Amino acid sequence: MKNRGLILFSCLVVAVLALASWWVGHRLPADAQLPLHWNARGEVDHYGSKWTALMLPPLVAAGMTILFWGISRAEPQQDHLASSQGLFRVAWIGTLGIAVAIEIMLFSTILHWGLSPIGLIIGAVGLFFAALGDQLGKTRPMYMVGIRTPWTLADPEVWTATHRLGGKLMVLAGLVWLVSAVLGWVSAVTLPILVLVMMAASLVPVVYSYLLWRRIGQRR
Repeated sequence: MKNRGLILFSCLVVAVLALASWWVGHRLPADAQLPLHWNARGEVDHYGSKWTALMLPPLVAAGMTILFWGISRAEPQQDHLASSQGLFRVAWIGTLGIAVAIEIMLFSTILHWGLSPIGLIIGAVGLFFAALGDQLGKTRPMYMVGIRTPWTLADPEVWTATHRLGGKLMVLAGLVWLVSAVLGWVSAVTLPILVLVMMAASLVPVVYSYLLWRRIGQRR
C-alpha cells in the first residue's frame, strides 16, 4: 500500500509540533519544570524538564509515523489493506491528532489558555474512536490491522460480523467520551465510568468473536 501522502503529512505535523515546542521552550527559563502528567481532577501531579515535556508530542507523532509505515509494509494481506485504507488512514491520522492534542494541552497549561487538560484529551480520544469505529465495519481480514483474535482470523464470516459490531460499539463509546468532554462531564467521578464504557466497547467484540466462531462451527 502506497502512503507517500500520509508520510509527507506526518512529516509536516512532526515538523510543526517540533518548531512550536522549540519556540515555546526558548522563551522559558532553562530550569523550567513543565507538566508531564495530570490526575483525574485535571491537576498536574508530575513535572519534568521543559525539553522532556515539550518534545514528547513531536516524538509521539514521529513514533506513530514509523509504526504505521512499518505496518503498511509488513502486512501480508496487501490487497485487503488497500481495500481497508479508510480504517488505516483514520488510525494513522487519528494518532497524529492525539499528539497534537497533547501539545495543545501542554501549551494551555504553560500559556494559561484555560482549557481543561483532561477534557481536551478525552474529547480528542472520543473523536478518534468514533471515526475509527465508523470505518471498522468496512475492513477485510488482515493480520496487523483490526480486531485480531484467533477466531476472526480463522473465519472471514466471524471477522465481518465482529467488526460490524465492534464498529458500532466503538462509535457509541467514542461519542460518549466526546459529548462528556464537550459538556464538561469529565471528573474524578465520571472518568472511571468513561473508562469502563471504552473497555466494554473493546472487550465485547472479542467475546462475541469466540461465541460466533463456536456457533458457526457447530452449524457446519
